[in-house]
Parts: sequence; structure tokens; C-alpha cells
Amino acid sequence: MLKAFSLAVDADGSLRTTALTAAAEGLPLPVRTSAALGSFDGVHRGHQRVIENAIAAARRLGEASAVICFDPHPQTYFLSRSGDAVTPFRLMSLAQQLRAFEALGVDYALVLRFDEHLSALTAEAFTRIILRDHLHLSHVSCGFDFRFGAKGTGTAEALAGFGAEMDFTTFITACQSDETGHKLSSSAVRDALDSGNPQLAGHVLGRAQAFEGVVTRGDQIGRQIGFPTANIELGDYLRPKYGVYVTRTHLADGRVLGSVTNFGKRPTVGGLSERFETHIFGLDHEIYDQTIEVELLHYIRPEQKFPSFDALKEQIAKDAETAKAYFA
Repeated sequence: MLKAFSLAVDADGSLRTTALTAAAEGLPLPVRTSAALGSFDGVHRGHQRVIENAIAAARRLGEASAVICFDPHPQTYFLSRSGDAVTPFRLMSLAQQLRAFEALGVDYALVLRFDEHLSALTAEAFTRIILRDHLHLSHVSCGFDFRFGAKGTGTAEALAGFGAEMDFTTFITACQSDETGHKLSSSAVRDALDSGNPQLAGHVLGRAQAFEGVVTRGDQIGRQIGFPTANIELGDYLRPKYGVYVTRTHLADGRVLGSVTNFGKRPTVGGLSERFETHIFGLDHEIYDQTIEVELLHYIRPEQKFPSFDALKEQIAKDAETAKAYFA
């Protein structure tokens, strides 16, 4: 099982650790591991190659493997500090990241708290204090575009140079593309979701893009017309293109059911705020306050305003049939 820790750097360079998973309770931090280093938002196929390189080095050296990532995402931190509105852009929650790391066979996840103390460290100080003095790494795997240190001055090549001085080796993973030359990157996933192409997003990710959240009570309109929905707040998640999607929903009890999801402002009923509403096929009981995960599989149609409530109801029924036919 994955042993995950949250790590916070104090102003004096000391490190505070907190167990994030039950498997890490009561354990010390690992020493002399082979670690993949990066933000890893999405843990897409390019990220997976970086992590696989770290795992391979760990096996070669007879050591444990680790992933070192950041929470919150550095981009979120700097935007919030600037005073500008932060446009949600995350592809994954931390919980989803940890599950993805575990699925890849990683032994440890070390989540660095990205705050004023960590962000102020120079590239050299980050390497010396975090990677050498506290974590005692033997090997680091990173992507070709990895940046670190105050104002992002550190590069992957600089990390390799520091490693040569501080007793760890470094492997820089080149830009990864698929067989057609399509770049495997978080930006490619975001672009695909923004254009309403969840299949392409899933191709880059290696799995479907998924949104996880607690089911909240809505205004019950779906229930009134025979299509009850489970509503979740998207929070920091990147917003996909408004519209109706074929989806697959993972329930808290372990069941996985086909579903159809509408994301948008619901102009026909005068909606003003965004709603992510999922009608789950075959669900026969309420799931309020439970955590579900909804995967985007196929874009059915854009959001639109219908001339009447009856027209909306008729279209919702057609959307449900389209989704059921997808699974059939």
C-alpha cells in the first residue's frame, strides 16, 4: 500500500511531516529512495513515464520508489498571492493523485506543502535542504520542462548539476508524444476538455478524466421530471465545455454505473450558477453526502435553451437514451 506523507518546510529549514494514508502512520520518512519529482497534475501518460523511470531506478538500486509533488499546485499558490481571480484548472484532486501513484506501484508519496517558505527557496537551497538533507535521495527522475526554486529559476539540467554535487543521480525524461506525434501533456488534456473532446483527453491521460466530489442537494428539478441527479461541486477542477456527456459513475459502495451528465448554467430554467448534474442509471436509493467520482466518456451536445420545460424534458430523455446506447 502507498505510504503518503505531507511535508511542510519551516522558515528555519526544518521539516514537519504528517501521515496522509493509514499505511504511513507511525513510520519515519524513507531514506535513499529513487524519486520522481514534479507537479504531476493529471498523472497523464507523460507523467507516468517519468514515474516509471524512477521505479526502474529504484529496482536497479534495490531501494524504495517515491513521488515528490506539491500541494497546492504552485500555479494556484502564485495566482492566489497576486490577488487575481484564480481560474480553476486542476485535473485531479490530491486524493486522486495518490490513488494514481499507488496504481503505478509507487512505494511512497511525499507531498510538499507549497507555501511562502517553500516558494522562497532558491533552486540550490531546495535541492540541498529538501532533496539531500531531509530526504537523502539517491536518484531523481523529472521531466524535461521541470522548473523549481524561487521564481522558477531552476531547470532540469540545473537539478542534474546539483545532483552531481550532492550525491544523487538524475534522469531527465524527454517530451513524450503518442504514435501520431500528439504531445502527452497536461495542457493537451485541458485543451481537449475545453473543446468538448473527452476521448482525446482520456487518450492523453491513459484513462477517463474524472471529477470527484460529495453529492449535495440541488433544487430537485430533475427529480420532478423523472430524472433525479447527483450534484457535485467542481471546486478547483478545470471546467470542461458546457454540455451533456455520457459518463460513468463510481459510487461510494464500489459499484460503477453508467450515467449521463449535464454541465452548465441550465438556461431553460433560468440558472445563474454552474451545475454538474449526473443522472445515474439503475440507482434506486439516495446518495446525498456520499463521495462519488464521475468519468467523462463522450460529448453528446452543447448546452442550449429550450422553448419550454416540456421540450427540455423530451431532450433529457433523448440524451439518456443516447448514453444508454453508448454503453450497449
